[in-house]
Amino acid sequence: MKVHFFSWITFGALVGGLLGFQFSKGKPQGVEVVAVVGALLGLVGFFAVSAVHKAYKLDTSKTDHVAIIGSMLGAICGGVIGAFSGFGRLLISIFNPDLMERDWGAFFGGIGGICLGAFLGACLVSAITPLLRRRKTPT
Repeated sequence: MKVHFFSWITFGALVGGLLGFQFSKGKPQGVEVVAVVGALLGLVGFFAVSAVHKAYKLDTSKTDHVAIIGSMLGAICGGVIGAFSGFGRLLISIFNPDLMERDWGAFFGGIGGICLGAFLGACLVSAITPLLRRRKTPT
């Protein structure tokens, strides 16, 4: 069994189980059902990504994994900062001034922070990592 295949299924089942635990209202059957659905979606995701890699002849060794990690970290940090900093008030005033800031401010701030944080995190971490790598001395 390929490690990537196992990790996709495990991640899908784990996320599904956590969502099932969150929304099942104390019933263990809900956790099991949503975990199985998550595992199936992980399986579908594995085959979709494999098909895209084969169809477009993508080389996974050229994938910028550091940018992906930076994007995830930036999305998490941006979502938290955006939700608690009042960024939602700015987005509401730009996109829909009729909405009540009290009801929608944290939501809009979190969504805007996730988008900006993911972009900036990927760019920043991709730009910094080549500077931090050691250069091999010629022998």
